[in-house]
Amino acid sequence: MSSVITEHPYIEKDPDRYEGKAVIKDTRIPVASIVNHYRSGMSIEEIMEGYPSLTPARLFDALSYYFDNKDEIDKDLS
Repeated sequence: MSSVITEHPYIEKDPDRYEGKAVIKDTRIPVASIVNHYRSGMSIEEIMEGYPSLTPARLFDALSYYFDNKDEIDKDLS
């Protein structure tokens, strides 16, 4: 099965990978992980330090995906 298309260019969901959860494309980084760091009070710079392969555009798209899909990601975080 192929990835689910999202309106977010850096986010993918593949039912055959990562339990179908939203991840940042070409990584194994779940959107929920980025959101968890952000909600715990980490700055964008601190999150970027922890994920040096991420570009700012990918990180902000993960947060944007969260705000567009809060119920989905909040469920992943619970």
